[in-house]
Amino acid sequence: METNGHIYRGIDSKFFDNRANILGLDYYNKQSMGEDDFSRKQVWFYVYGDEQIQKEFAIELRRLFARRFENDETEWDALTLVPTHVKDEVNPNMRDLAEDAVKGSDLEYNQVLRRTETIQENHELDTMREKLLNLEGSLEIQGTVEGKNVIVMDNISLSGSSMNQAVEVLKRNGAEKVACVTLGLGEEQKDSDITDLDLEDTISDLEEKITVEQTKQNQTN
Repeated sequence: METNGHIYRGIDSKFFDNRANILGLDYYNKQSMGEDDFSRKQVWFYVYGDEQIQKEFAIELRRLFARRFENDETEWDALTLVPTHVKDEVNPNMRDLAEDAVKGSDLEYNQVLRRTETIQENHELDTMREKLLNLEGSLEIQGTVEGKNVIVMDNISLSGSSMNQAVEVLKRNGAEKVACVTLGLGEEQKDSDITDLDLEDTISDLEEKITVEQTKQNQTN
């Protein structure tokens, strides 16, 4: 697992007011048919759970949190998971991983996102329009996030639509800042990713880098 530098992806969408700033451990290859070790472990862990795989992922997530968040200018308050597609359900293996990953840090796992109705699994849908219509109105906040800085975590992020929705709902309910973390980023959008991260780059540094880069691109277009 090549995770020393991590992967950063910023996803803007005309359908949402807020960008999803996502840090990933590695790339998820859904076409690997089990040949890619990271993708195979990620799928196995999500479905079945595995103590050894959980330990490996927890170590990498602690490194990511320490490197990208602990020294950030923002004080991050909580880690929450993107719920599954089933009403009121959070994947139990991801929940165990989240609780494990925040040990020894100032972060706490607090499940503030709730799925209000069972929806179709987004990866089964082809177009962005279908994905967004499927997600629409299916997330709410439980508890309060007013003035909080929240990290959202999911097992994989392919199109980024679930992360975009989670960020939007949190911001709409008063969250100050929201960042996203995933085990695996889809390879389809990798050309726009930042992979040459400095060891000292925090999440705020990366947000600034991609904003500057996008400004340069807009000026040349």
